[in-house]
Amino acid sequence: MADNLQIDSGILQFAPKGQFYEETDQQFQAVMQMWINLFNHDRVLFGLTTILNGTGYSKGRMNHMLLSNPQSVTGKELVPDALSFDYETKVIMYNLTKERTPRALKNLLMLAGGENQKRVNNSRTRKIILEFIFNRDNEYLDGLAVNYKGKLRKLIRHALGKQDLYKILHGDEKLFRKSIGRYNRHALPVLNHLFDSPVRLTKTTQAFFPKIEQYYNLKAASIAGNVELFKKHMKGMPTSTVIGFRNSYKVPIELSAIYEKASMSNRKALQSEAAAKKAGTKIKVNYKSQDIYDLWKAFYFKLLNGDPENMDKISDAIDHQSQKLSKIDLGEATIIIDASRSMYGSEKRPLHPFLTSLSILSVIDNIKEVIYVGGKRIDAPNDSGMNLVVPSGSTDLWRGLVEAVLTGAENIVLISDGYENTVKGLFNTVYKHFKEAGYEFNLIHLNPVFSADAKQGTARSLAEGLKPLPVSDYKFLESEIIFSRMIENREMVKNLLVGKYQSLIEGGPK
Repeated sequence: MADNLQIDSGILQFAPKGQFYEETDQQFQAVMQMWINLFNHDRVLFGLTTILNGTGYSKGRMNHMLLSNPQSVTGKELVPDALSFDYETKVIMYNLTKERTPRALKNLLMLAGGENQKRVNNSRTRKIILEFIFNRDNEYLDGLAVNYKGKLRKLIRHALGKQDLYKILHGDEKLFRKSIGRYNRHALPVLNHLFDSPVRLTKTTQAFFPKIEQYYNLKAASIAGNVELFKKHMKGMPTSTVIGFRNSYKVPIELSAIYEKASMSNRKALQSEAAAKKAGTKIKVNYKSQDIYDLWKAFYFKLLNGDPENMDKISDAIDHQSQKLSKIDLGEATIIIDASRSMYGSEKRPLHPFLTSLSILSVIDNIKEVIYVGGKRIDAPNDSGMNLVVPSGSTDLWRGLVEAVLTGAENIVLISDGYENTVKGLFNTVYKHFKEAGYEFNLIHLNPVFSADAKQGTARSLAEGLKPLPVSDYKFLESEIIFSRMIENREMVKNLLVGKYQSLIEGGPK
């Protein structure tokens, strides 16, 4: 790939959260330019790159760019022989199905415009929106319609347009079959529910969409202020829906009762644990089913708030998940973790860089030693005797490098945001000294923070000739290692991604 393209896998890892030293807008403008550069350089490579691991936000913006720009007059001359003409649509649908539902809907809503995004409404966009919503079994569609009513309304209105939507809601069966029935012939009650048209709850409809029926029973109980009926119909309903009715209609029921009986995902249960405790109840959380990053986040929340409850269970779950994760063997490695104040991150995303560092440890194999630079020690608020590091203080990474070199490990992995303030530039001096003195080691710099002021790419470097690998999520480490090794050879990259596309999306090699 051309040297002047100036991109790295940070194009897949951006999330508009801000960092310790930079505002979100600075970061966005820098990564947007890289998206544009790669898109203009090679559209096929741009589209196929999105099947690698990355943030939902980055993939949403990249898919928006694909849908905003017609492939060409005919489109065919831009499609390699190994790909079908509709490969971009298939890639976009694949990316949507791999996201959690809230993120997938946010990405689709990008097409409706707003937040510096232009409105996109063409045949591909309409097909993708309607297929994503309605091309699923009735049970899943039933839950989707109750959980995300507002978002689905906006998406369907965008896809159908006001005129066609009006016709369908007022009995145009032919138009319904053409636009929605082709994906799910039973979906008219769902459409009526979303747009507050009368829903005919026939026996067939009740069998297909029991959640929608329960929704209206819960609403009726809310309007009537009937607490007993409210309690009956809230069982198994989404917590956010139940709380919404409770607040809108002033239903006199305690939040604790809602947390006990309403429904939420395992991840939502973990996120809501503190709120439920504040409301005077407990939520049953299956810690061992959680993502390791979310576990570290919950663990440090309890640590910093002096809450010992379930810390042992979370710690055991972290060990459990660490054993399950696929490992990347870089050879015998000593790890340096930057625990200075800047690794705390931003107010919008507190502790993100540091928690990412801890999660990365779980996917690296053959670790000889872990060295923390900076930070302060805090005793866990339980009886475990654990002594934990919290980001704090200045950054004297050169000391960590000296200690790491003296361990004799063949590889040294530095996880740092690239900001050095004690003494600035000394890390590079020490690195050069060891190299010139003949010490044999390979230094790999993983950077969990996107930086708009990086001289090249998206991550700040600490030493001359040492290109950092941007890894804002532990899941992206393998993709970044692959990306960094193949980025200089565009055709090799494209062939590799075409093969990955055929395996993941087309179901096997062609």
